Amino acid sequence: LIAANHRTIYGLRESGLALEKQNNLLVKRIEESTKNLTRLYEDLRSTYMRTIKVLAQAIDARDHYTHSHSENVARYAVAIAEEMSLSAKEVETLREACELHDLGKIGVEDNILSKSGALTAQEWEQIKRHPTIGAQILQPLTFLDNVTELIRQHHEHYDGQGYPEGRSREGILLGARIIHLADAYESMRSARSYRKIPLSREEALLEIERNNGTQFDPKVVEVFLRVIDKLE
Repeated sequence: LIAANHRTIYGLRESGLALEKQNNLLVKRIEESTKNLTRLYEDLRSTYMRTIKVLAQAIDARDHYTHSHSENVARYAVAIAEEMSLSAKEVETLREACELHDLGKIGVEDNILSKSGALTAQEWEQIKRHPTIGAQILQPLTFLDNVTELIRQHHEHYDGQGYPEGRSREGILLGARIIHLADAYESMRSARSYRKIPLSREEALLEIERNNGTQFDPKVVEVFLRVIDKLE
Protein backbone atom coordinates (compact mmCIF):
# COMPACT_ATOMS: atom_id res chain seq x y z
CA LEU A 1 0.00 0.00 0.00
CA ILE A 2 2.85 2.36 0.88
CA ALA A 3 4.60 1.57 -2.42
CA ALA A 4 1.36 2.09 -4.34
CA ASN A 5 0.79 5.37 -2.52
CA HIS A 6 4.29 6.55 -3.45
CA ARG A 7 3.70 5.61 -7.06
CA THR A 8 0.41 7.52 -7.06
CA ILE A 9 2.03 10.60 -5.52
CA TYR A 10 4.89 10.39 -8.02
CA GLY A 11 2.41 10.07 -10.89
CA LEU A 12 0.41 13.04 -9.67
CA ARG A 13 3.62 15.09 -9.29
CA GLU A 14 4.64 14.21 -12.88
CA SER A 15 1.16 15.09 -14.14
CA GLY A 16 1.32 18.38 -12.25
CA LEU A 17 4.68 19.24 -13.78
CA ALA A 18 3.40 18.38 -17.26
CA LEU A 19 0.31 20.56 -16.72
CA GLU A 20 2.47 23.40 -15.43
CA LYS A 21 4.67 23.18 -18.55
CA GLN A 22 1.60 23.20 -20.80
CA ASN A 23 0.15 26.12 -18.86
CA ASN A 24 3.40 28.12 -19.18
CA LEU A 25 3.50 27.36 -22.90
CA LEU A 26 -0.11 28.49 -23.26
CA VAL A 27 0.59 31.70 -21.32
CA LYS A 28 3.56 32.47 -23.59
CA ARG A 29 1.46 31.89 -26.68
CA ILE A 30 -1.29 34.16 -25.34
CA GLU A 31 1.27 36.86 -24.52
CA GLU A 32 2.76 36.60 -28.02
CA SER A 33 -0.71 36.75 -29.59
CA THR A 34 -1.59 39.78 -27.45
CA LYS A 35 1.62 41.53 -28.48
CA ASN A 36 0.92 40.76 -32.13
CA LEU A 37 -2.64 42.05 -31.84
CA THR A 38 -1.44 45.18 -30.02
CA ARG A 39 1.18 45.76 -32.70
CA LEU A 40 -1.41 45.24 -35.42
CA TYR A 41 -3.81 47.65 -33.72
CA GLU A 42 -1.11 50.31 -33.34
CA ASP A 43 -0.06 49.88 -36.97
CA LEU A 44 -3.67 50.21 -38.08
CA ARG A 45 -4.20 53.25 -35.86
CA SER A 46 -1.01 54.84 -37.18
CA THR A 47 -2.11 54.23 -40.77
CA TYR A 48 -5.51 55.79 -40.11
CA MET A 49 -3.91 58.82 -38.42
CA ARG A 50 -1.42 59.37 -41.27
CA THR A 51 -4.20 59.18 -43.83
CA ILE A 52 -6.45 61.60 -41.94
CA LYS A 53 -3.61 64.06 -41.30
CA VAL A 54 -2.68 64.06 -44.98
CA LEU A 55 -6.31 64.83 -45.77
CA ALA A 56 -6.36 67.65 -43.20
CA GLN A 57 -3.14 69.09 -44.64
CA ALA A 58 -4.65 68.93 -48.12
CA ILE A 59 -7.62 70.93 -46.85
CA ASP A 60 -5.27 73.56 -45.42
CA ALA A 61 -3.46 73.65 -48.75
CA ARG A 62 -6.68 74.36 -50.68
CA ASP A 63 -6.12 77.97 -49.72
CA HIS A 64 -2.55 79.30 -49.63
CA TYR A 65 -3.63 81.70 -46.90
CA THR A 66 -4.29 78.79 -44.51
CA HIS A 67 -1.17 76.77 -45.32
CA SER A 68 0.33 75.43 -42.04
CA HIS A 69 -2.61 76.90 -40.13
CA SER A 70 -3.33 73.68 -38.21
CA GLU A 71 0.34 73.22 -37.28
CA ASN A 72 0.49 76.75 -35.87
CA VAL A 73 -2.75 76.27 -33.95
CA ALA A 74 -1.28 73.09 -32.43
CA ARG A 75 1.86 74.98 -31.39
CA TYR A 76 -0.12 77.63 -29.50
CA ALA A 77 -2.57 75.15 -27.98
CA VAL A 78 0.12 72.75 -26.74
CA ALA A 79 2.01 75.63 -25.09
CA ILE A 80 -1.17 76.67 -23.26
CA ALA A 81 -1.97 73.09 -22.22
CA GLU A 82 1.53 72.46 -20.88
CA GLU A 83 1.45 75.72 -18.92
CA MET A 84 -1.85 74.54 -17.41
CA SER A 85 -0.13 71.27 -16.39
CA LEU A 86 -2.38 68.99 -18.43
CA SER A 87 -1.22 65.37 -18.58
CA ALA A 88 0.94 64.10 -21.44
CA LYS A 89 -2.02 62.11 -22.77
CA GLU A 90 -4.29 65.17 -22.69
CA VAL A 91 -1.65 67.24 -24.48
CA GLU A 92 -1.26 64.62 -27.20
CA THR A 93 -5.04 64.38 -27.66
CA LEU A 94 -5.15 68.17 -27.94
CA ARG A 95 -2.34 68.17 -30.50
CA GLU A 96 -4.15 65.61 -32.66
CA ALA A 97 -7.40 67.59 -32.42
CA CYS A 98 -5.60 70.77 -33.53
CA GLU A 99 -4.08 69.00 -36.52
CA LEU A 100 -7.53 67.79 -37.57
CA HIS A 101 -9.78 70.63 -36.35
CA ASP A 102 -10.60 71.96 -39.84
CA LEU A 103 -11.17 68.53 -41.39
CA GLY A 104 -14.86 69.33 -41.77
CA LYS A 105 -14.08 72.12 -44.25
CA ILE A 106 -13.96 69.36 -46.85
CA GLY A 107 -17.74 69.82 -46.87
CA VAL A 108 -17.54 73.58 -47.53
CA GLU A 109 -17.44 74.89 -51.09
CA ASP A 110 -14.12 76.38 -52.26
CA ASN A 111 -15.71 79.64 -53.38
CA ILE A 112 -16.97 80.19 -49.82
CA LEU A 113 -13.63 79.43 -48.17
CA SER A 114 -11.80 81.79 -50.54
CA LYS A 115 -14.42 84.52 -50.71
CA SER A 116 -12.89 87.97 -50.24
CA GLY A 117 -16.11 89.75 -49.32
CA ALA A 118 -18.67 89.30 -46.58
CA LEU A 119 -20.44 85.94 -46.41
CA THR A 120 -24.17 85.69 -46.96
CA ALA A 121 -26.34 84.14 -44.23
CA GLN A 122 -26.54 80.92 -46.26
CA GLU A 123 -22.76 80.81 -46.76
CA TRP A 124 -22.16 81.42 -43.07
CA GLU A 125 -24.44 78.49 -42.24
CA GLN A 126 -22.19 76.28 -44.41
CA ILE A 127 -19.10 77.47 -42.53
CA LYS A 128 -20.78 76.79 -39.19
CA ARG A 129 -21.36 73.16 -40.16
CA HIS A 130 -17.65 72.28 -40.45
CA PRO A 131 -17.09 71.24 -36.79
CA THR A 132 -20.03 68.82 -37.05
CA ILE A 133 -18.87 67.48 -40.42
CA GLY A 134 -15.36 66.91 -39.05
CA ALA A 135 -16.75 65.04 -36.05
CA GLN A 136 -18.96 62.89 -38.31
CA ILE A 137 -15.98 61.95 -40.49
CA LEU A 138 -14.00 60.77 -37.45
CA GLN A 139 -16.88 59.19 -35.52
CA PRO A 140 -16.37 55.63 -36.88
CA LEU A 141 -12.79 55.70 -35.53
CA THR A 142 -13.67 55.01 -31.91
CA PHE A 143 -10.04 55.32 -30.76
CA LEU A 144 -10.36 59.03 -31.64
CA ASP A 145 -13.47 59.65 -29.52
CA ASN A 146 -11.77 62.30 -27.35
CA VAL A 147 -10.28 64.03 -30.40
CA THR A 148 -13.64 63.94 -32.17
CA GLU A 149 -15.43 65.69 -29.31
CA LEU A 150 -12.79 68.45 -29.13
CA ILE A 151 -13.25 69.06 -32.86
CA ARG A 152 -17.03 69.17 -32.47
CA GLN A 153 -16.77 71.85 -29.75
CA HIS A 154 -13.84 73.99 -30.93
CA HIS A 155 -16.04 76.89 -32.12
CA GLU A 156 -18.18 77.10 -28.99
CA HIS A 157 -17.95 80.43 -27.15
CA TYR A 158 -17.53 80.79 -23.42
CA ASP A 159 -20.75 82.86 -23.22
CA GLY A 160 -22.80 80.33 -25.20
CA GLN A 161 -22.93 82.33 -28.45
CA GLY A 162 -20.78 79.92 -30.48
CA TYR A 163 -21.68 76.96 -32.65
CA PRO A 164 -22.77 74.26 -33.39
CA GLU A 165 -24.53 73.53 -30.07
CA GLY A 166 -24.35 76.81 -28.15
CA ARG A 167 -22.46 75.27 -25.23
CA SER A 168 -21.07 77.60 -22.56
CA ARG A 169 -18.51 77.78 -19.76
CA GLU A 170 -17.67 74.38 -18.22
CA GLY A 171 -20.09 72.74 -20.64
CA ILE A 172 -17.32 73.14 -23.21
CA LEU A 173 -14.37 70.78 -22.87
CA LEU A 174 -11.24 72.57 -21.66
CA GLY A 175 -9.30 71.33 -24.69
CA ALA A 176 -11.92 72.83 -27.01
CA ARG A 177 -11.69 76.18 -25.19
CA ILE A 178 -7.92 76.10 -25.67
CA ILE A 179 -8.19 75.24 -29.38
CA HIS A 180 -10.75 78.01 -29.90
CA LEU A 181 -8.40 80.67 -28.57
CA ALA A 182 -5.35 79.28 -30.40
CA ASP A 183 -7.33 79.05 -33.64
CA ALA A 184 -8.64 82.61 -33.33
CA TYR A 185 -5.22 84.09 -32.55
CA GLU A 186 -3.51 82.23 -35.40
CA SER A 187 -6.22 83.38 -37.82
CA MET A 188 -5.82 87.00 -36.75
CA ARG A 189 -2.04 86.81 -37.14
CA SER A 190 -2.27 85.41 -40.68
CA ALA A 191 -3.40 86.88 -43.99
CA ARG A 192 -6.80 85.68 -45.16
CA SER A 193 -8.85 86.00 -48.34
CA TYR A 194 -11.12 88.45 -46.48
CA ARG A 195 -8.19 90.30 -44.82
CA LYS A 196 -5.04 90.56 -46.87
CA ILE A 197 -2.99 92.19 -44.11
CA PRO A 198 -2.76 90.20 -40.84
CA LEU A 199 -3.26 91.91 -37.50
CA SER A 200 -0.14 92.87 -35.61
CA ARG A 201 0.71 90.99 -32.43
CA GLU A 202 -0.53 93.92 -30.34
CA GLU A 203 -3.80 94.20 -32.29
CA ALA A 204 -4.47 90.47 -32.02
CA LEU A 205 -3.78 90.43 -28.27
CA LEU A 206 -6.04 93.45 -27.81
CA GLU A 207 -8.81 91.57 -29.64
CA ILE A 208 -8.28 88.53 -27.40
CA GLU A 209 -8.52 90.71 -24.28
CA ARG A 210 -11.59 92.51 -25.65
CA ASN A 211 -13.40 89.16 -25.97
CA ASN A 212 -12.14 87.78 -22.66
CA GLY A 213 -15.06 86.29 -20.75
CA THR A 214 -17.41 86.33 -23.75
CA GLN A 215 -15.83 84.46 -26.63
CA PHE A 216 -12.87 83.13 -24.66
CA ASP A 217 -12.44 81.41 -21.29
CA PRO A 218 -10.72 83.88 -18.89
CA LYS A 219 -8.52 81.10 -17.44
CA VAL A 220 -7.28 80.16 -20.89
CA VAL A 221 -6.70 83.80 -21.82
CA GLU A 222 -4.68 84.34 -18.64
CA VAL A 223 -2.39 81.41 -19.43
CA PHE A 224 -2.12 82.36 -23.11
CA LEU A 225 -0.94 85.86 -22.23
CA ARG A 226 1.78 84.27 -20.06
CA VAL A 227 3.14 81.98 -22.77
CA ILE A 228 2.79 84.09 -25.92
CA ASP A 229 6.12 85.84 -25.32
CA LYS A 230 7.88 82.47 -25.53
CA LEU A 231 6.20 81.67 -28.83
CA GLU A 232 6.77 84.88 -30.78
